[in-house]
Order: sequence, then C-alpha cells, then structure tokens
Amino acid sequence: MVTAVQPHKAKSHSAPKPRQRLVYLDLINTVAIVWVVLLHVRFMTPDNPSSSAWWVENVLSGFGGAAVPLFFMATGINLLDFTRRESIGTFYRKRFTKILIPLILWAQIYLFAHIWTDSTPFPDARQILRTLLAPSTEAATLWYLEALVGVYVVLPVFSYAIRGSEQNRPAEAHTKFLWLMAALGLILPVFTQAAHLINPKVMPEFIAPVTGYIGFCLLGYALAHTDLSRRWRIVIYALGAAGLAGYILGGAYLIAEHPALKPLAREYLSIPLILWASAVLVFCKYSRINRVSPTTQGILKKLTALTFGIYLVHLLLIQVLRTLQFPLTDVQWEIPYTLLVWALSVVAVWGLRLIPPVRRWVLP
Repeated sequence: MVTAVQPHKAKSHSAPKPRQRLVYLDLINTVAIVWVVLLHVRFMTPDNPSSSAWWVENVLSGFGGAAVPLFFMATGINLLDFTRRESIGTFYRKRFTKILIPLILWAQIYLFAHIWTDSTPFPDARQILRTLLAPSTEAATLWYLEALVGVYVVLPVFSYAIRGSEQNRPAEAHTKFLWLMAALGLILPVFTQAAHLINPKVMPEFIAPVTGYIGFCLLGYALAHTDLSRRWRIVIYALGAAGLAGYILGGAYLIAEHPALKPLAREYLSIPLILWASAVLVFCKYSRINRVSPTTQGILKKLTALTFGIYLVHLLLIQVLRTLQFPLTDVQWEIPYTLLVWALSVVAVWGLRLIPPVRRWVLP
C-alpha cells in the first residue's frame, strides 16, 4: 500500500549540518516580489465589477494575492529551524537589525518624499514621531515589516517546539505535529479578532502573531518538510485553482452583493488565498528549478538578495513616476508597467547596495 504523504525520516541532531540552498525558494521570492509590484501599480482602485478594466485587475490581483503569504511561508522555511544554527540572542540581533532599522529609516524617507510626490507640507515633530512609532501609517507597504517584527518575537517558541518534536517523536508523528501547528496557526485568527479592537498606535501590525501570519510560516515549513505524492500534489493544485477562482469570482460576488463580507475572499488570511499560495509553493517545490543551469540559479540567487530592497523601494518609484505623469496609465499596460517598475527597482537597489553603509543599514 502506497501512502499519500510520506514524512521525512527522523534526523539526528548531534551536530548542526550545513544548510542546503533551496533553489525553489529563490524562484518563489522572485515571483512574489513581481506580484507585489503588480498589486501596487494597479490603476483601477474603486470596486466596480461592472467595468471590464476592473475585471482585468481583479484577475491580476488574484494571482498577485499569493505574494505576501508566500513571503511568510518562505520565512518559516528559512527560519523555523534557526535554533540548530544559532542562539536566540544572535537570531534577534541579526533579524531586528535587518528589519527594524530599515523600517524606521524608510518610514522617514517616505515621509519626506511625500513633500514632492504628494505636495505635503514639511513635516513637523509630531508627524516625525508618529512615523517613528507607526511606520506603516506613512507607507502602506511597511505594514509587512511591522507584522514580520511580531512574527520574529514569537518564532523561537515554535522553533524549539518543532526541534523538540523532531528529536523525540517518530518521523510520522513529527509530520503530524507540523501540520497540527500549521492548522492552529491559521485557525487562531478566528478566535483572536478581538485583538483588532485594541487599535494600537504603536506598530499597528505588531499583533500579527495572534492574527495568523505565524500560521503561514508554519504552513510553509510543513509543506517544505513533507514529501507529497503525485496524487496529493494534484489535490493541492486543484484546491489552489479553486482558491484562485474563489478570490476572483467569489470576491467579485461579495463586493457586488455583500460588501461587508469581502474579507472572506480578499484578506491574506482568507481561505482562497491560503489555498492558492499553498499550491504555488508546492508547484515551485516540485518544479525542475533545481535542474536549471548554474547560471540561471546564480541569477535567481542574486535577485533573491535584492528582494527586500525592491520591496522597500518600489512604492517610492511608483509614486515618483505618477508625479512625473508617466503616460502608461491604462489597464492594458499594467503588466509592462509592473515589469518596468520591477526592473527600475532592481537597478536602483543593486546600485545603492554598492555603497557599504547603504547595504548594511538602508537596503540590507
């Protein structure tokens, strides 16, 4: 009898082993950042399902909606086993230096850039302080970094739990434990929505650990460490297609008929996007990306190194292009415009990171 899901064999933890680079994660990061740019160059913002242009953006948004869940999943795959390699103190020092300092700096960059792009007055001390305490209030993209800080705070707890399970349980029981943790992490928001009533003024997205994003980290780790048979992969792809359809068609229906229920299909933690992002990750994992030429793998590796910088820079470039009244503003130009902004971001980040202080503090 062939089992559908075959867990990895239990491993000895007597000594840390060198990590093998997962090329499919480079592919995921490269695709996800392009999708993030796509979400932010959209031209049709009002919800108007009767417009053909809106439907074009609706379809594109459905594909791009997986980007942020994929980033959290990749975080889980990369970091949930960190206790094998480094101490908690080292983990916090490295991660918070890489996230908190750029978060604060880029909030100020966006604040002062808006003097030109949005014709805002020169910021006063109150505005500067507000941006220091809640960076996402100045640039919408910075919410992800605030959420990531919250995830990092609780990540060691889950890292030790997974490590202990792997050491003390049979391989099959360990795999079940991983999936149980992933399920709990994703179901947790249902019981913790009251946390949103707090409406914190400092890092509004910091409550992310109890609103489900840690669940994406656990889900990614479970998918990465479970050998899925071909039958189960087909099931996941079918569910992913259903999730994508749920976002595109179900979301349009809810917007037209029940606007208050729109988050059921459109939030990052909605079931459609959980299914769609999971299918994308599994597809990349079992693709032949590991067999491509070393040159292609090297390009993906370099693009992955620029991903965080692209995330920080691209929205500013979009704002600058809009201020300059860049002519490509029709919906049929959205994909070329996305690729243009992505390419400009790649060049800008690559060039700026040649400056050591920028590479260390501003665009790590």
